[in-house]
Amino acid sequence: MRRIILALLLGCIFILPAGAKGKMTYITAEIQGYNGDMVYFDFMEKDGINAELPYQENQLMEIAVELDDITMLRINTWIYVCLQPGDSIHAKIVYDGKYHKTAEYTGTPQAVAIATALQEIRAARRAAGYKANMPAALVTLVEAKDYYAQTLSEWKKEICILDQVRDRISPGVYNNVLSELDGVFLTNLINYPYASAGFHKKKIQDCLADGYWDVLNDYKPRGDKASLRNRGYMSFLTTYKDYMRRKEAGNKAEGFTPNKSLEDEYADLADFYDGSLRDAALFVFLYNAIANNGDFDRLDKLRKDYLKKYNKDKEYKKILAQIMK
Repeated sequence: MRRIILALLLGCIFILPAGAKGKMTYITAEIQGYNGDMVYFDFMEKDGINAELPYQENQLMEIAVELDDITMLRINTWIYVCLQPGDSIHAKIVYDGKYHKTAEYTGTPQAVAIATALQEIRAARRAAGYKANMPAALVTLVEAKDYYAQTLSEWKKEICILDQVRDRISPGVYNNVLSELDGVFLTNLINYPYASAGFHKKKIQDCLADGYWDVLNDYKPRGDKASLRNRGYMSFLTTYKDYMRRKEAGNKAEGFTPNKSLEDEYADLADFYDGSLRDAALFVFLYNAIANNGDFDRLDKLRKDYLKKYNKDKEYKKILAQIMK
């Protein structure tokens, strides 16, 4: 059997802290029935080590990467594998053209357990016909209140699937995958009524389902390292803050005035969160504002204030320094 072997070392801004040493993690895959030319391996929390390998039927593909923490791997976009440093996993994937039918895993027990659960989660979402992409739901005219019910139902269903393997995975892997689900479903739950109102030119109150302002009464954002490693969850922190600010305002929708300046939004996030949650929320805010070619002089002042008062994660500091160049 021919093999393609690819060894990757980290060479990006999301790198190991100075003096730290990661562990080699091994991924192998055999694929049948695929009609694409390339197979893509995307490491979500490790920019710069993604791989593209030419596809041949039943060919063994082997990748070795050095990881320092939990990392989500996507194979051809829709096949998710959650890995810890030192894991090894073999995926045997069967396609029908461009759609994958099944995936079977062997390897490190924890990696196999969570990869199998992630496949069940994906199958459940596909069977329900749930459109995780909000624009897709909008253009197919999914009513806001129906989408709210679908989102809440699918979120709970997928957490139940994750809970079935909780005793076979580490608390960090559990929280990281839970954050993946929260980042998708809670963002949609909060934002879709407003997107739908704008898209369909309706009043926001007509798009809010019963229970909208109470559904997250018992929800507490998680500030542990594994949860905040998920980029979707980090971005969700601003969405959650805006939701709570609207709720606190009492008018709950139309009377709420979003922050109009970079400085006001920065101060609002700093006031709303504390500790590691504030660190992550401010980092994402600054990163996005800088990446979108905002006012560099104003943003540099905010960056310096953040580094002086709030920064805890030194990787955030390195990343912001990189994008300011």
